[in-house]
Amino acid sequence: MTVHRSRLCHIIIDCNDLDAATEFWSVALGASEEPIAEPSRQVYRRLKLPDADIRVLLQHTDDEKASKERIHIDLETDDVEAEVQRLEALGAHRWDHQQERGYDFWVLRDPWGNEFCVLQTEFPELLARRDPWLCEGLTP
Repeated sequence: MTVHRSRLCHIIIDCNDLDAATEFWSVALGASEEPIAEPSRQVYRRLKLPDADIRVLLQHTDDEKASKERIHIDLETDDVEAEVQRLEALGAHRWDHQQERGYDFWVLRDPWGNEFCVLQTEFPELLARRDPWLCEGLTP
């Protein structure tokens, strides 16, 4: 049996103009931009909501909306593999393993084909507030 925590940490919004999207969503949500690592600023901007611990992450893409979701969620966890296995047991399936810009995470699809990500801990102090999952039969 493994014990680990997970929580919703990001809602991702795809856009093709990070500056304009940052301005729009900051005003629309009453959010403030949080600093992120400089190499990631070319692809991402992170917004802190005034009344929630969930962040909005703006992600640059030139893709036209055709099949990829324009908004998806990120789940952070202190054990990526255990969380992926827990979600697979609920009906999700692995779609894409990403290893970019110092991050190692999984893109999963829910039973209806919607994409979401399972990534390493981003906000340890918030994750620590969550009750751990107890997953029978999973290897540590």
